[in-house]
Amino acid sequence: MKKKKLRIAILGSVFIPCPPKKQGGTEWVVYYQANGLCDLGHDVTLFAIKGSKTRAKLVPIADKGAAEYTVVLSKMESSRKLRLEMSLIARAGELILKEHQKKPFDVIFNHIRGGETMLPLAHLMKTPLATIMHLPVFKEQIPLYKEYKAPLIPIGKHQKKVAPGLNYTKVVHNGVDDKKFTFNPTPKDYFLCITTIGEHKNTGAAVKAALKARVPLILAGKVRDKEYFAKEVEPYIDGKKVKYLGQIGFKEKIELYRNARGFLFPTIWAEPFGLVGIEALACGTPVIGWRSGALPEIIEHGKNGYLVNSVEGMIRGIKHIDHIDRAYVRKSFIKHFTHERVIRDYEEVAYKLAKRK
Repeated sequence: MKKKKLRIAILGSVFIPCPPKKQGGTEWVVYYQANGLCDLGHDVTLFAIKGSKTRAKLVPIADKGAAEYTVVLSKMESSRKLRLEMSLIARAGELILKEHQKKPFDVIFNHIRGGETMLPLAHLMKTPLATIMHLPVFKEQIPLYKEYKAPLIPIGKHQKKVAPGLNYTKVVHNGVDDKKFTFNPTPKDYFLCITTIGEHKNTGAAVKAALKARVPLILAGKVRDKEYFAKEVEPYIDGKKVKYLGQIGFKEKIELYRNARGFLFPTIWAEPFGLVGIEALACGTPVIGWRSGALPEIIEHGKNGYLVNSVEGMIRGIKHIDHIDRAYVRKSFIKHFTHERVIRDYEEVAYKLAKRK
């Protein structure tokens, strides 16, 4: 029996448009999800910043995202960024209610951080609001999620272990477009690290490992922690052994992935997923990363990369990188992480949630 098509709302990012021009993993997930569910024939409405590109119906939350405003905290109250973000979330709540009153939604997918503020509204709308877990749940949030029996969509199996007993759906790993991230069997002689530079991402470990292994490293991404960057990264940037490109665009990123011998992923916090890892795999580039967060769910040790726990382990991975079959790396991505597979998982979740209304 043919299933009816659903009316789906997607609460996208309040920071920048979807997809992002540079960095923004959440915004890429929103972009793929909205387009993919549209392509399956569903009636999809995306609530996002003006300028977002989508095949869904776009309802702009605001002309500019929170990250597009210049906020000089030395000249303003310390809560200005938080207040700006919350005002945009409130606006999103107003807009989704208006659209729901025109024609009720069957399900709401939430990507907004702080989106739990929408739970009372979703309860009044009598519509399931499922939050995609781009960030980990912390203990102060748990009573709220339990009270509303709010569905949570983990993007890694490890997330369910941190806060057991919540209303989890099936795990839906992130995915990317295999037609944009294309395979390259013959890389150039450098290693790559694309990241947000800060202590939690352990960026300095990638620099140390590359220097000790005597391989060129290209580093790209925004600096979150200027003090950490100045101490652990900047002193080693010489334009030859270690190059730093800052934030880069989408096309440049793909070329860097395709031509890298390996991708270094030394993050030490429990990364919920880490889109950069599968972007590298999609191009056939093996990943060497810390055994934390979702990376053990992505990397098959010795087959599409190496799982390590130290700089010394990363050095060993670098020295053995040519033992990895790049064609197998690409196949491992195709099997698990294409956006088409991910969209089918989201559709399955949407039908189950809509059935419980």
